[in-house]
Amino acid sequence: MLNLNNYSNHKKNQTLLGFAIILSLILCVELAIRAYSFNFEALANSTGQYLPDFSKTLNKIRVGIEYRCLIIIYIVWLIINKNKKKDISFIKILKNSSFFLLIAFISYPVTTDINLYIHYGLMDLNGINPFLNSASTFTSKLSPFLIWKQTSTYGPISQIFFMFSAIFVAITPSLGIYVFKLICLLFHILNTSLIWRHLKTSPHKTNITIAYLVNPFLLYEQVTNAHLDILISTVLIILIICLKNHKYIAAIMTAWIGFLIKTLPIIWLPLIFVYLIKQQRWKILSSAICICLAIIIATTVIALPTVDAWRSLLNPGVGERVGGSLYAVVKSLLSLKILNFSLSFQHTLYSIIKPIIFSIFVVSYLIILVKPYWQKNYSEINLSINIGWVTLILFMFAAPWYCSWYSSVLLAVVALSIHSKRFAITSIGFCIISAIT
Repeated sequence: MLNLNNYSNHKKNQTLLGFAIILSLILCVELAIRAYSFNFEALANSTGQYLPDFSKTLNKIRVGIEYRCLIIIYIVWLIINKNKKKDISFIKILKNSSFFLLIAFISYPVTTDINLYIHYGLMDLNGINPFLNSASTFTSKLSPFLIWKQTSTYGPISQIFFMFSAIFVAITPSLGIYVFKLICLLFHILNTSLIWRHLKTSPHKTNITIAYLVNPFLLYEQVTNAHLDILISTVLIILIICLKNHKYIAAIMTAWIGFLIKTLPIIWLPLIFVYLIKQQRWKILSSAICICLAIIIATTVIALPTVDAWRSLLNPGVGERVGGSLYAVVKSLLSLKILNFSLSFQHTLYSIIKPIIFSIFVVSYLIILVKPYWQKNYSEINLSINIGWVTLILFMFAAPWYCSWYSSVLLAVVALSIHSKRFAITSIGFCIISAIT
């Protein structure tokens, strides 16, 4: 009976793998066509010439369906293989997953964020501070492909990767884009390797490692579209490993490095500091405060010389915009024709509801912040999971402008803290909703 079950599962795996390979190849071609169409139109718009619209709604829907089918196949595969306990090397896992990694790398980005990243890099290479000057003040080969033209919202450490990729734009813009994508692919492999090493004693090590490495959501958002959140995932993984190994100074420095990549990690620092205060680790706290001050001073001197430069990291270009968030849902509901609310009443009602939603995050954050004082046996493991909870709650209740790839960083916490079922289920559910909407 056991052999029959194994044979049945093997056949199902082979079938799922076949569908996944075919869909991946189709999606890769679709993305290439869609990207070519978008680039063609962008260049036409920049020259004022007329070109037909190749980006048909039908094509976008088809790409969306193919991507969602891949996610469904992945979920079914997880269910079928949840009890497998094979112990194979990381190199073997990497080799077996190489097709999907290669497809994710080859596929052309759908979003224009990567163009903006490299444009900021070009600005820096030309002696223009992207934190003080908006993207629109500088013209490059990537200018026709920019949608957001504000000052940079990404930290000085991000600029290092942007500048390195921008060097290759002199040959061709596509080469610069694929150099950055290669960096993202290598970081995805690094992240998976760190998870593998951290889970060395776990019986689920192989399953979790494979699940993280070939996750369609991660590959699509962090490798195909090359979003900077891949580096935040690296920071989060290293931070959690540092905490679990009681390397608190290293954890604090890692959080600061993360902040200088993208602002999100700043919300993790208070949790670490409160934990250290509860532990009465005064020497570590003193050293940490000195390090924080040194980082702020050095960053001010090197890259962010003014208050406006620091404020640029807070994404002021978004302003009062909403999108992909609970705030956007509320606005949409208030504007329903069936309700027949006037615009002024919609605005008034929204201005009342908005702080209520945000207060859910504030109250939740404060509760999590003081947990070390009222939860018995509060450990670094609890702290790590609560860092994940704070991040999740931020996305849900304190991000009026929310993009689907933000939540991809949560999967790093899930992989390292799989024993916390409540967090794992909630985060995976949130990621699935983000991916398919």
